[in-house]
Amino acid sequence: MPDNRMPTVTDDLLHLFPIPTQAVSLLGCYLAHKLHQRGQNGRPFVYTNFITSLDGRIALAASGRDTHQVPPAIANPRDWRLYQELGAQADVLITTARYLRQLAIGEAQDMLPVGDSPDFEDLRRWRLAQGLQSQPDVAVLSASLDIPPETLTGLGDRRLYVITGESADEERIAALRDHGIDVRLAGSGHGADGHRLIQTLAEEGYRSIYAIGGPSVMHTLAADGVLDRLYLTHAHVVLGGEDFDTFAWGSELSPALALQMGGLYYDPVAPTGAGQLMAYYDCQVREDLMFPLPDPHAAR
Repeated sequence: MPDNRMPTVTDDLLHLFPIPTQAVSLLGCYLAHKLHQRGQNGRPFVYTNFITSLDGRIALAASGRDTHQVPPAIANPRDWRLYQELGAQADVLITTARYLRQLAIGEAQDMLPVGDSPDFEDLRRWRLAQGLQSQPDVAVLSASLDIPPETLTGLGDRRLYVITGESADEERIAALRDHGIDVRLAGSGHGADGHRLIQTLAEEGYRSIYAIGGPSVMHTLAADGVLDRLYLTHAHVVLGGEDFDTFAWGSELSPALALQMGGLYYDPVAPTGAGQLMAYYDCQVREDLMFPLPDPHAAR
């Protein structure tokens, strides 16, 4: 597991775009984007984040592991700080059953943000000062519903949903509900589709949604046109390897997802001897994309 502790240095980033070029502090860089204020009732702001090598690898196979891992050559505490800042602005996190299975066998990269490390105490205080609850809630996407039950009970007071499709295994749905898990159906197949997923979360009043579920979730959101922003750190490292993940996996997107760069930062400090570019890209989403909210006065 990579060492995600914050470095003792607080070297600035160089803000390259939009101009003017200027030095900005790493700490608070992404908090300044105020993502928790961008959504509204019926139209949440949906964003995701990855770190990639220059040759497009976000994860590689590793000896002694059942699952892929973020390569130590690109994982670094400065990028991890910004990952946590994005988590601090979320009402709800989207993750996957795969993450929970990794957690159960000790192969997850880390706990869900916001981390409980002293390095992120300022982010936990920031959430409370912004009127947010102490931690984001969690929505777990799963088509198989192969979820270790013990991983669903260690999330503190976060509200938890399991979101699947209408064709998912009925016995597994019933078993989860018998354990008090809130299971939602948000797709016509075995898994959720992007539009119904976001509608389901919008109906619960969430305005800021951070997808940290990996390449399949990225593809789902992109395919249905519900992703607002992609944060992408380009570590200046070439990894190679033949068994790897890239940050979007699934059928060809047609039309392709169009992105416009919103900002670009240069970090000369990490990874050691390489540096990295930290960019965010705004997606072209339909201006009329709204999700009708249920009538609170309607009979249930």
